[in-house]
Formats: sequence, structure tokens, C-alpha cells
Amino acid sequence: MFKQHLAKIALLTLMGMILSTLSMPAAVEKEDSLPTLKTKANTIAVFKNGLGFFIREGEVELKNRWAVTEYVPQATLGSLWIGSLDKDAQLDEVIGFFEDVESKTEAITLQELLKLNIGKKAKITANNKIIEGTIKSVPEKRMPYQEGPQQRVQPQPGAIAIISTKDGDIVINKNAVSRIEFASSYSTQTLSKGKAKRIKFKLDTSRNKAKLSLSYLQKGISWIPSYLVNIEDSKKARITMKATLINDIENLENVDAFFVVGYPNFMYADILSPLALDQVLSQFIAGLEAGGRRRAEYSQMSNIMRQSAPAAFREESRNLPLDYGYAAIKGVPGASEEDLFLYHKKGISLNKGERAYYHIFSQEVDYKHIYEWNVPDTLNVDPRGYQQSRQPQTDREQVWHSIKLENSTDYPWTTAPALTVSGWKPLAQDTINYTPKTTKTNLKLTVATDIKTNRREYEMERQRDVRLYRSSYDLVTVKGELYIKNAKSKDVTMEIKKKVTGEVLEVSHNGKIEKVAEGLRGVNFNSFISWEIPVKAGEETEVTYTYKVYIRH
Repeated sequence: MFKQHLAKIALLTLMGMILSTLSMPAAVEKEDSLPTLKTKANTIAVFKNGLGFFIREGEVELKNRWAVTEYVPQATLGSLWIGSLDKDAQLDEVIGFFEDVESKTEAITLQELLKLNIGKKAKITANNKIIEGTIKSVPEKRMPYQEGPQQRVQPQPGAIAIISTKDGDIVINKNAVSRIEFASSYSTQTLSKGKAKRIKFKLDTSRNKAKLSLSYLQKGISWIPSYLVNIEDSKKARITMKATLINDIENLENVDAFFVVGYPNFMYADILSPLALDQVLSQFIAGLEAGGRRRAEYSQMSNIMRQSAPAAFREESRNLPLDYGYAAIKGVPGASEEDLFLYHKKGISLNKGERAYYHIFSQEVDYKHIYEWNVPDTLNVDPRGYQQSRQPQTDREQVWHSIKLENSTDYPWTTAPALTVSGWKPLAQDTINYTPKTTKTNLKLTVATDIKTNRREYEMERQRDVRLYRSSYDLVTVKGELYIKNAKSKDVTMEIKKKVTGEVLEVSHNGKIEKVAEGLRGVNFNSFISWEIPVKAGEETEVTYTYKVYIRH
């Protein structure tokens, strides 16, 4: 632990030295005399967690092998890279710095007009008094004296103006000025001074021109997937996916966009690169320490509002299906990259602050109606055999009318809201969970109130004082019974899932058993039983299972 602590201190000290070096003004050349690299984003990979990976390219003349870029992104730590696209040119040095800049803007206050027109004659009204003379001085704000390391301090504002009159100088509160009359022409534009972020770089090349790329991860762009599922046909469902792009970072013009599906790990997504020049050393180190304790994770979309379909629709309304014409959509290219999948959309133009959506694919897939019943474990025994203090669930579980969709498309389905319709008629909205190609997923429609269910468990046998791991247990054999009554006027397929703490001995109706091994000190398996059972209209069915469980004294 001590060695690890020393190593961490050494790392933070090294990073601090690097940051301090990067933040120091460079004395290579006067920065404003260097050629400026102009770049344009041509490729972006957009993640659902608000991160985007940008690749920009541009060409620049070199001056003594140096050039500068005025575009400095809010890049995350370790993601900002400048690269040469010429084989015989290599990047030799990169320096981030602040440059003094000036800009002209129109004056918008009387105080600014006073400052702009020092030396001009004027009639000035302040506190209902008219003062006639020449504007002599309008002091600016002043930074207070401070010792020690640089800290953020508030400047002392300048509050006075000095006017020279025939009777001498008069000092007024410039904030009390309500009117200014100039005797002749006067200035209305103010010259603002400030600091601008810059990155300059040096190449090892004999060329006088270079083609460069700028790549980085940056927050401020995201995409949201969503689906439209049309089940108007009794056997085939048309599933259509769109990607909504949210751009709050920069103008995009004719870029290649990749919408990324998956869960990539970006540990330093919340820490800015030192070259972003937005943090002092203490802030950077604090952010680095905090970032080491967390990992950026994607949050699955949840708590989607569900809505039921109206009881009846007016059939005389012959509206077109909501996905009318979607069959003609040509799916965008897609490709796997390790554990990620990328939907590729070319030629996207979207300004900062705008939102847009793009169709990804539309395809028919097989589906069927099912009725889901998930039965929890109610024995309240953990894998180590201890009785739990929580009370068993007594409310009857809901049975959901759902559809089982088979992903026969060329794409994995990412977690997203899905609107289910029949033609133009809305039926429900829920979430499609991540579904790889060739697998199946369930999509809920509504609670099936006309499928009646009940359940019970009772003890069949008990062996006392069974010794395991030097402890004493009772080995209890339990039988469970699940009752289903189909009060609908049509046959249904029930899909039942039951969680059990213990080892399942037998099940009826060809149920499938899945065991999960117990923990290091566990004596009971975690088991899962699943059934898919047809139930005819008006019929009742009883499903049974038997398992044994160790209960500690």
C-alpha cells in the first residue's frame, strides 16, 4: 500500500510538472506571426453518454517548421492527438499557451463611451448636474496585490472619471452619469483585450507545407436510439430504428458519423486534457485523483412511461400506417469493432444547438404473442442457508401480454424506447433491451387481466442436522405449484420464469433448469426454471416443480 501511495504521488507530481511546462509561454517565435492551421471535422464517432470522438483535418504553410492552431477543443485527458498525414513529416513538439488578443465591439454603456473618448470635449450630466469640459481620465479596474501561489481573486472596479473644466479638475462617479453630449465627432467602438487559447506545433520535415489531423474526445454531443414496431401483420413485424443526434458542441458540415452501440470504458471522460488550458495545476490534480476512483459507464434507459391502447378505434378512419414508406429505407452500413457496433451515416450537416434524426434501418422480422409471468423467489433463504429478514412477496405478480421479436436484421438492437403500433393505431411503449443478431427479445404491450394466476409452495420432507462445512443444516424438500387460468376467448402461450434458491429436482411441462454455482461459503444453488406452455381458451393449467434447500439452524 505504501509503495502504491508513493507511486501515486510521483505520478501526480510528474503530471503537474508536465502541465506547468505546457502552460508556460514559449519563446520559439512570436505566435501571431505563425501560419494558422484551419481544420474541419470530417469524421465523428458519437456515443450515447454524451461523448464524441472527432477527427479534423487541414493543411497549413510552415514557418521555420512551426505553425499554430486557433481551435483548441475541450478534449478529455489523453485523447488529444495531433498527427501528420504526410509520410516524410513527423510531429516534433506541441505547446499549449495563451495569446493576448484584441477585438473591437460597439460600446453599450455610458461608462464605456467615457473611456473611449478620453481627450474629447463633452457635456456630462451626473446626479442632475451638468459638467462641461474635457474627459481627462477614466481609470480601469485594478487587481489587488497578492502573495503566494496564483489564486482566483476579484479585481477592484474603477468607479471614477476625471473631467477637466475651466475651473479645474472635477472627479465624478462614472456610474452616476446619465447623459453625455459631445461637441464634435466621438468614438463608439471599444477595444477589448483578452486571452485566447492556442496550440502551436513543430514538425520534423523539410517541407514548407504540411497536412495534419487533430483528433480528440469531447463532451457535448450524443445520440438517442428509438424504435417503431408495427405488428399489423399477424406473423411479421416491421421494426424501424432511428438515431436522434443532439449537437451542442460545434457546427458539423458534411461529416461521416458513426453511432456507436456498446459499453466502452472511458476512465478519464470527466478530466480535461492539460492542453485544453482550462484548469490551474491544483484543479487538474484534484480532477485526476477523483477520476481515478470512478469509471464512466453508460446508463441504460429506464423508467419509460408506458401507455395502454384505447379500448376501441374508429375503423372508418383509414389512415396510412405510421411506418408507411419505411420499407424503402436502405439500411445504413454497419460494422463490428471489438465489442462495439457502429452504425455509419454519411454526409451529416448539423449546426451547434440543432437536433436531427436519421433512419438507420427498417426490416421485417418474425414475432409471436406471448404472456409473461415472472415468479420471484419467496422462500427467503440465501445461498448460505440463512433465513432472510425481509417478508415474502404476497401480491400476485402481473402477467404481461408481450411480443417476442427475433432479431434477423443485420444489426444488433441497442437499448432504446420502442413504440408498438398496429398500422396507424398506437398500442404501447416500452423498452427494447440490447439484443444481438440472431437472438430474441420480449417487448411488453399491456397487463393481461384476463389471465388468472396463483401459486403456492409447501414442505414435503425435512432432514434435520445435516452437517456441511462444520455447520448444521436442515435439508428441506419443497414442492411448488403454479396455477394458470386462461379467461380469454383465444389460445395463448405462457412464458413463465421462476427463481429458486436451492437445487431443482424435477419440473413438469418440460421446464428448463439453469443452475448458477453457489458462492465460496454457499450451500445452495441459485436456480432458474423457465417454461413455454400453450394454454387453450377457457382452460386451467397447473405447473409443478420440486427442489431441495439447505436451511441453517
